[in-house]
Amino acid sequence: MIPWSDFQQFLFDTNAALVGAAMFYWAKPTARAINNWSARCYERFPKLKSLPGSQNAGTELNYKTTYIFLRVVGVLILSSAIGFVILFLHILRK
Repeated sequence: MIPWSDFQQFLFDTNAALVGAAMFYWAKPTARAINNWSARCYERFPKLKSLPGSQNAGTELNYKTTYIFLRVVGVLILSSAIGFVILFLHILRK
């Protein structure tokens, strides 16, 4: 029988894998929503446009950057969580 703390770690790793997969899968609609939200903020508060770097808010460049970032982070979370689950199962087998 495995200790409770090991089982908790296993559950945490499997949930992290699900979060990574969800982040990878829903990267496009999430990036679109973030892009639309940031564009609305700059329309509502025009003084924010004077900040450096704010000219990309709501543009296709901002959308693509966010999309790629969400995909990369999703893959990193998913791969590390799967690695830890495999490590746990390897330790459990011994």
